Amino acid sequence: MKDAKRFIKLFIFSQIIRRYKTMNLIELHILQSFPVSCLNRDDVGAPKTAYFGGSQRARVSSQAWKRPIRAMAKEFAPGAFAGQRTRFIVRSLEQIYLESKLAPLAAKELAIITADSMGKLDDPEKGNVKTLLYFSPQELESVTSEVLDKDYEPVLQIVLDEKSTKKDKDKAKKSLKAFTDKASKKLKAKVKDNADIALFGRMVADDHSLMVEGAGLFSHALSTHSVANEIDFFSAVDDNNTADDEGAGHLGTIEFNSACYYRYVGLNIDMLKDDQHLAHYENDEFNKIVRTFLKAAIMAVPSARKNSMFAFNPPAYVLGFKRNGQPLSLVNAFEKPVRKSKEGYITESIDRMNNHWNNLADTYCLKKQGDIQVSIPKNNIDDFIMALIKEVPSNE
Repeated sequence: MKDAKRFIKLFIFSQIIRRYKTMNLIELHILQSFPVSCLNRDDVGAPKTAYFGGSQRARVSSQAWKRPIRAMAKEFAPGAFAGQRTRFIVRSLEQIYLESKLAPLAAKELAIITADSMGKLDDPEKGNVKTLLYFSPQELESVTSEVLDKDYEPVLQIVLDEKSTKKDKDKAKKSLKAFTDKASKKLKAKVKDNADIALFGRMVADDHSLMVEGAGLFSHALSTHSVANEIDFFSAVDDNNTADDEGAGHLGTIEFNSACYYRYVGLNIDMLKDDQHLAHYENDEFNKIVRTFLKAAIMAVPSARKNSMFAFNPPAYVLGFKRNGQPLSLVNAFEKPVRKSKEGYITESIDRMNNHWNNLADTYCLKKQGDIQVSIPKNNIDDFIMALIKEVPSNE
């Protein structure tokens, strides 16, 4: 226990040191306006809010935006963004063992024992562990291959044999668990389908050596102006009503708001290229990962109430940087909320954000030779992304 606590403290300290050193960064400062929508709900179904600058703002949590970014990146490049976050890891392992020509009962039993080595088993029948695990198919295959390379069959046969005594079965399971415990260390193998894990990070409570700090940085999205949630009262007609039936078949209310959001997405290139992340990728593979991530980060939208409110609005403006330094949010451009006007919120929000950046850059000497600054819609999205990644250093 003491060693585990010491490891956690050292891990946290090392991450703090890494986080606050000068970074080779790609940064996106995004302004995005949505009409009637409920992008991210709280525990009572209302759009999330936060107070900033003394006024209530609409808010979308970083977690609510990261998932659609991850899902869209997987659509763009399924082979590289293949990570799966699940408690039902037994199902995935069982399928791999079945594809390795194991009999169904053998595959099921070996999958259960393997899962218990990766995360504490919760319910063998349901096939789930106690906490969410986040691994890619190739990472799982590296574990199962290591197990199958061992002389597991005689021991597994004892477990499956109905004539075996409970004592013999327990002893055999313990031996199999020793195989799978050792094999689970292969989860740290260098594979090429876990780019999403490198970008978004991985927390493994039961084995801190498997933790990965995400190279991506994400802010909560905040409206640039004050927002008050509104209520939509609705009714549904019963199609089988007769002339004598009165009233609606159903009555209800839904909360919503309309807002222009500022959000930040950053990418620590140096971290993404280090040995704990994607150092083993070839340059063209690495650049494809960055392109995919940036495009998904710009285009993805949370899908809450996607059919009833249709909040699919691409950003009105994106300010992008490729620079060295500390990550920098521009949200304080809106500490004083933008006031409503006939021109809406977008135009003034764009002006404020650019002015705030220029003021910060001049005050803190942030503009350096070799830095890249580019924007959308001045550039289309493909040219915008290419401008940001063309100077990304190679892995050599």
